[in-house]
Amino acid sequence: MRPVALVTGISGVLGSAVVPALAQSFEIVALTGRRPIDLPCRQVGIDLRAPRLGLDAAAFKALAQQADVIVHLAGNVRYTASAEDLHAVNEGGAAQMVALAEAAGSPLLYASTAFAARHTQAAREASVGAVCSSRPSAYHRSKAAADDRIRSCTQPWSIIRPSIVMGDSLDGAMPELQNMHQIMMFIAAGLPAIFARPDQRVDMVPRDHVAAAVNALARLAVEGSPLPGEYWATAGPAALTAAEWIDVLGASVTAAGLPFQRPALLDPFTTDLTDYPQWETTRRSVRRALGNLYVSALALGDGDAFPASTLPESLRVPEIDPAAARSLFANDMAWLLQKRIVPGPRHHEPATAASPAA
Repeated sequence: MRPVALVTGISGVLGSAVVPALAQSFEIVALTGRRPIDLPCRQVGIDLRAPRLGLDAAAFKALAQQADVIVHLAGNVRYTASAEDLHAVNEGGAAQMVALAEAAGSPLLYASTAFAARHTQAAREASVGAVCSSRPSAYHRSKAAADDRIRSCTQPWSIIRPSIVMGDSLDGAMPELQNMHQIMMFIAAGLPAIFARPDQRVDMVPRDHVAAAVNALARLAVEGSPLPGEYWATAGPAALTAAEWIDVLGASVTAAGLPFQRPALLDPFTTDLTDYPQWETTRRSVRRALGNLYVSALALGDGDAFPASTLPESLRVPEIDPAAARSLFANDMAWLLQKRIVPGPRHHEPATAASPAA
């Protein structure tokens, strides 16, 4: 019989890539919300906020007895969620999965984020006030708290740290648009300036690369091999700088036959949101999009590269070098341009004009 992997978050952007990868070696039992998902695997409805995942003692014990490895991918990833909701699902859910792993006596893999330690931007985030409700630092704090819960597990564990998850490496395909896609569309639409320092790293990794790493770690876990405490699923030192990222984005737009206006770069750490050119005459919807871009830029940090982990040769997942980083992001941008209509460049618009796509 194949080993059994209990997996949360199978319907998410990462989970929907992880399941096919795991299915090659594992029987999957999906731990879902109360509504079943249309996938050919056994499913158990759970509640990440509740003790014993919302199961009675007998059902919790029976679930634990099935597990050879637990893969926890689910969480609240909304930058607009309250700190209370984020901690209830992310930190609270991690605590419940630790309890499940300990009851099962099985290893636990947890998908966190490479940005979990990025809290220093919180004060500047607050300056956006009511312009937008996006607060990445609240999400990052909840993931850091969840990391601490995972580290308390008495069973083998590994924290997986993906950076910004982009579409599949082959063609950039993604099951649903992400916040980064909205930013890419906004820039492609002709925004005259964006918040970013030229040297900030825009670390992006294809979702199938992350899925391959999760599968490899799960295989190590059931073999009884040592697990890395942290696995950095990132581009690492190969990640594009913001200036390089704009180069690739602009080249993709022009390759699609659209005009491109290269935006000026405004340092988010020294420039306030309201210092944006012609702020007072900018439409409310554009201000909101600029606020989202501003807080997202703060989360990119000061330009230092993330680490990038490797695995044993037999389980090696693709590594990203500078050329691959450019090619992968070009694929991502090409997919977006194929799927979404990005309007031509527009200059800064007064409050009475139509807003660019965001």
